[in-house]
Amino acid sequence: MLFGYIPERAAIDDLLRRTRSGSGGVVEFTGELGAGKSSLLDAAAEKAADLKVLRAEGCRPEVQYPYALLGLLLGPLAGQVAELPQEQAAQLHAVLWGGERDTADLLRVCDAVLALLRTAARKRPLVCVVDDLHWADRESVEVLSFVARRAGTEPIAWFLSEREDTCIDAVRTSPAGIRMPLRGLDEGAAIRMLKVRVPDLVPSVRQRVTEEARGNPAALRDISYALTPAQRAGRINPFTLYDGTPSSGTSAQAEFYERFGGLADRTLLLALTVAACDADDLRPVWAAAYDLGCRDEDLDQAERSGLLEVSASTARFVHPLWRLVMYCNATAIQRNAVHTALSRSDTPHAARIWHAAAASYESDEVTTGLAEVARHTPHEQAYAAYDRAAAHATGRGQRAQYYVAAADSAVEAGLFDEAARLADAAAAADLPAHRLRVAKVRAAIDGERGTTAMDPAPRTLTLLDEPPCRRNAEDHVTQCRDSGAGRRLPYALLALGNALLGEDEYARAREAFREGLELCEESGQSNCAALLKSHLAWCAAFEGDEARCSALAQECQAHSEQHQGPAAVSSVVLWAHARTGMGRARYRGALAQLTALWGCESTPRSARLAADLVESAVRSARSGLAERPFKWLIELNSGPSAQMAAPSSYDGLVARCHALLTEGEEARGWYEEAAALFEKHGNRVEWARCELLYGEWLRRSRRRREAREHLYAAEAVFTEYGARGWLWRVRSELAVCAAKRKAVPSRAGLTEQEANVVRLAARGRTNPQIAEELFVSPRTVANHLYRAFPKLGVTSRAQLSALRPDEIC
Repeated sequence: MLFGYIPERAAIDDLLRRTRSGSGGVVEFTGELGAGKSSLLDAAAEKAADLKVLRAEGCRPEVQYPYALLGLLLGPLAGQVAELPQEQAAQLHAVLWGGERDTADLLRVCDAVLALLRTAARKRPLVCVVDDLHWADRESVEVLSFVARRAGTEPIAWFLSEREDTCIDAVRTSPAGIRMPLRGLDEGAAIRMLKVRVPDLVPSVRQRVTEEARGNPAALRDISYALTPAQRAGRINPFTLYDGTPSSGTSAQAEFYERFGGLADRTLLLALTVAACDADDLRPVWAAAYDLGCRDEDLDQAERSGLLEVSASTARFVHPLWRLVMYCNATAIQRNAVHTALSRSDTPHAARIWHAAAASYESDEVTTGLAEVARHTPHEQAYAAYDRAAAHATGRGQRAQYYVAAADSAVEAGLFDEAARLADAAAAADLPAHRLRVAKVRAAIDGERGTTAMDPAPRTLTLLDEPPCRRNAEDHVTQCRDSGAGRRLPYALLALGNALLGEDEYARAREAFREGLELCEESGQSNCAALLKSHLAWCAAFEGDEARCSALAQECQAHSEQHQGPAAVSSVVLWAHARTGMGRARYRGALAQLTALWGCESTPRSARLAADLVESAVRSARSGLAERPFKWLIELNSGPSAQMAAPSSYDGLVARCHALLTEGEEARGWYEEAAALFEKHGNRVEWARCELLYGEWLRRSRRRREAREHLYAAEAVFTEYGARGWLWRVRSELAVCAAKRKAVPSRAGLTEQEANVVRLAARGRTNPQIAEELFVSPRTVANHLYRAFPKLGVTSRAQLSALRPDEIC
C-alpha cells in the first residue's frame, strides 16, 4: 500500500499504459535511505501483473563482479536465448552464465541483451524493475543504460531506483528516462501510514513519530517499532523520545556502521548526546558533551562525515534514522552517562528532571521533581510524569498516590487503556485513602467507553441547546489542545461544531464533528462518539443524504441498545429524521417525530426545534399542535435568555412562525419582516428557508411570478451551502410555477402538475400524501387524476404502475 507519492503513481500508470500500447520508457526514482523507492517499485510490479516482469536488486558485496546484476535480471529469459543468432546467444551464455566476463566486448554484450529483450517483448511486453541501482556493478549499469535509451521504441518499461547521494550518471542522463526525486511523505500521508502499519500508537505519539521521521517511510516504521508498548500507549518523555531500552533492529543499522563505524569514540559519544536530547539547540548538547570529554574537533568530524548538520546554534542528524541507530545501539552505561550530563546542563528545569529520571531508578529527589513538573504540564505529559514518578518512588503510599494522579491525568488526556492500568496499579496497594479516587477513575473510564449508564459530560452543548458563542467555543478547543485534555477535546469540538452551525458554517462544523469522532474512536470514548455521529446524521439530513443519515442513525441506535449512553443521542437522531422528511415535504412523518421529541422530558427545548415543529404542524394542516411550541417561542423571545442568544435566532424565527400561522395578506408582512431580520443578521440558511416558505405561500395565492423570484433566491443559497435536503422542495415548487406559466403538455397531453401527480400515484402514494409533497389540497390531487386518466387510457390507480416513464412525460 502506498501513502503519498501521487505524481510518482501517475508516472507508473502512464508508463505501463504506453508499454501495453507498444512503446516503453524509463522512470527512475531517487531519494535518501528508506525514502520509499522500494514501495514504488513493488507497486509498479503489482500493477504490471498482466505483463512479463523481470526483477533484480543491487547487492553491495557483488559490486566487484562484472554483469552480476544483469545475470539476475535476465535469468527468467535464459530459455529464450536459443532464439537469438548463434553469435549473440554464445556471447550471453559466456558473459551472464559462463566464466568469460572479464574478456567480453561490452558493445557486443549490449547488442545481445537488446536483441534478447526485443525477442521476449514481441511475445509479451516487458517490465524491468531494478532496485538499489547504486549497488550494481559498473558493467551492468552501462548495459542497462544502453538498452534503456532505446526503450521508447520497444514495449519495454524500465523502473529503476537508486540513492540520491550515489546516483549513476550513465542512467541518470538517459534521454528516454524520467528522473523523479522522492522528498518524503507529507504529514497527512505519514499519519495515514502509521494508522495502518502501527495502529496501537496513540495520537500524541503518532504526531511525535511523524515529526521525528521527517516524512521518511523507513524512519516512520523503524521509529514506531523501536518504541516500547508503554511508549506507544503514550508514556513518552517529552524531552527525549528514546529514553528507555528500545529494540535495536533497524533497516539502517548496517549502513550506519559502514559509514560511521570508523569515527572516533569521542565523536560517537557527542552524537549520542545529540540523540539523547530531542532539542536541536546546540548549547545544552555541547555543554553536556564537553563535560563528557568531547572537544571542538569531535564536532567538526561529526559534521564532515555527514552524520550531523551543525549551524551556529543547532545540531541534528542528517538522516532521521541515525538518531535511532545511535541511541538504540549504545550501552546502558553510555546512555546513563549522557543523560546525567544533560541533567546538569543549562536546560529548562523540566528537561533536567526528565534526563535525571532517564539516568536513574529509585530516587526521592527525582520523584519529587517529576511530581512538581507534572503539576505544571498538559495532561498527556503530566500522565507520563506521574507514572515515571511512581516508578521512582520508594514508599508504597507515595507510589499509590502517584499512580492515582497519573490515572486522573490519563483520563483527561483520553488515554483510557493506560488509565485502567494505572488504576489497577493504585488499587494493588490496597490503601483506604485512595480507594475512592480509584473508584472515580474507573467510573469515568466506564462512562467514556459507554459500559455504564454514566453520562460523562452532563454540560455538553448539543444541537438541542442554543448555539454557544463561537469565540468561546474556539477558545475552549484551544485550551484543551494546549493542556493535553484529550478527554475533553472531543466535547469541545462538539460545542464548536454547534456554534459554527449557528453561524451557517456547515462545512467547518462537519470538520469539527469528524475530528472529534476520530479522536473518540482512537481513545475509545464511545458515548461521545455516539453524540458526534448523531450530529453528523443531522448534517447529512441538511445535505439531503438520506442513506448516510440512516446509516449513522443505525450506528447510534446500536450504541444505545448496547449501552445506556447520553439521552441526547436519540433526540438528535430523531430530529435529523424529521429534518429529512421536511426537506422532502413529508410533513406528517416529521410532525410525529418532532411532537414526540417535544414531549420528551429529558430533551432540552430550543428555538430551532420549536420553529420546525410549528412549520410541520401548519403544513400537515394541524395548526393546533403548533400553539404550545409557538407560545413557548414567544415567551423565550421576550425573556432574559433572548439577550444572551445570537442575533435573530429568536425574533426571526418568531416572525416566520407568525407568518405560517396567519392567513390572508397579514402573512405577507410577517414573511417580509422575518426575511429582513434573517438578512440583517447574516443568517442566510434561515433566510433561504423563509424565502422558500414565502414562495410557497405566494404560489398558492396565485402570485406565481413573485413566487419564482423568492424561490430562485432560496435555490441559490441552498445550492451554495449544499443543502440538498431543501433543494428538492424549492425545485418542486419551481416546477409547479413553470408549469402554470408555460403550460407545456407531455406526450400524453398531461400538464406538468398532472404528470407530477401521476408519477407519485404510480409509486403508491395516497391523495393526502401527494397533496403534502406538492403542497396542494387532496381535492386538487383528485381533480388532476380525474383529468389524467382519460389522457393515459387507464381507469384505475392500479393501472398507473404499469405505465412506462415515457408514457407519462
